[in-house]
Amino acid sequence: MLVSFVAVVLVMVTTTTVAAIWPIVRVQRALQQHQLKELAAQLAAGVDTVYRRPGLRPLLGEEILHELGERTGTRLVIMDARGAVLADSSEEPLPEPARVALATFLAGGVDGSDPRRGRGLPARFAGAVSGYYVATAPLASVPEATLVVLAPAPTRALVRALLPGLGLAVLAGLSVSLAVTWFLARSIARPIAQLASVADAIAAGDLSREAQGEGPEEVSRLVRSFNTMVSNLRRLVESQRNLLTNVAHELRTPLTVIQGYAQAVREGLVEEPGQRDEALRLIAEESERAARLLTQLLHLTRLESGQASLEAQPVRLATLVQRIVARHRLQFQQHAIALAVEVPDSLTAAGDPDLLEQAVENLVQNALVHGRDRMEVSIAASTLADDPARVQLTVRDTGPGIPPHVLPHIFDRFYRGSDERKNGFGLGLTIVREIVQLHGGTIAIDSAPGRGTTVTLTLPVYTGRD
Repeated sequence: MLVSFVAVVLVMVTTTTVAAIWPIVRVQRALQQHQLKELAAQLAAGVDTVYRRPGLRPLLGEEILHELGERTGTRLVIMDARGAVLADSSEEPLPEPARVALATFLAGGVDGSDPRRGRGLPARFAGAVSGYYVATAPLASVPEATLVVLAPAPTRALVRALLPGLGLAVLAGLSVSLAVTWFLARSIARPIAQLASVADAIAAGDLSREAQGEGPEEVSRLVRSFNTMVSNLRRLVESQRNLLTNVAHELRTPLTVIQGYAQAVREGLVEEPGQRDEALRLIAEESERAARLLTQLLHLTRLESGQASLEAQPVRLATLVQRIVARHRLQFQQHAIALAVEVPDSLTAAGDPDLLEQAVENLVQNALVHGRDRMEVSIAASTLADDPARVQLTVRDTGPGIPPHVLPHIFDRFYRGSDERKNGFGLGLTIVREIVQLHGGTIAIDSAPGRGTTVTLTLPVYTGRD
């Protein structure tokens, strides 16, 4: 990671340096071109003055041009219209490529334009020839003669002048950038390394570990998400352990009864026909109890894992409630329980008929199992004016109610509060909650000791588009 950061910083610093040099070179180039053109005009005026004094003409080619070239740092050449060199400030001959290029320019340019383009005009910048910037100015005192001023192109010299300072600036910037990069890399890499170490420990089975680390917001958010995931995993493992413990506890009693009576019958300890029939009846009951527990567990597992598919159908709640009441009518009569049903025939929910019937069935069974004689039970349903519209179904009883300390755990698997003697496994309300959530609904319980219990379900209304 550190190497990547260093590479990025190096590229950024290099790009910044090049971007800084390029505008400077362009401005300097334009400035020198303008200065060279002005210098050519001034020198042409001076040469014209010399030519107007016949006594100074002999000195023009040897002394005056040489001195002017030395002072200005340029090479001065006087050429005629045919490109012949009339005077030169340098003793060295003009390179042939440069002379030909200058002659071509003065004769009319390489693009075939008007031959007068290079002479008879005010001083101008002509371009670059053989590493020199060229400016020309016509000589009024010498017919068809032009003063050519050649100055070294400034780009390389300017770059050489700027390189030491820019090099120091690059080194300083690179040093600071590397220090900042190292700090940032450490602040990111350290918590990630700790996170990897904790992940390895958790993969090895140590779920007590949690990641610690401070750094940038993104890394801190990653650490928080990881710790949340570990907490959820810890709760899941604990839930699995509790599930196995509860299943073993619930199965221990029926299996012990079955084993004991089966062994007694096999060894001939139960001789009387009545006793044998009673033993067989208990064996059958406990077998059914164990089978019922396993069936509920499998059903709950399918609901919690999302394996239960839901095909929304119109479910007439009145018909559903009537079937459930018919199954338990004898129990209502035996315990003198007053039953009231207020479910409109036209009320239709969207969902799976079997699952919704099981949910309401569990609520009615809970009211019967945990209630008391001569209490009241009411089942009512109505439409809520929500958007989208929903159905509200309530099962209310005037039984003993639920203690406050039990309510927070009412949906926990195998939780039965202090009523362990009642028939059941503590899975009914858990299954109801999963079914309601699968339908996109909600479940709420309102209860208090001595006041009874009210369970409220909200479900989607069937609209024909579900």
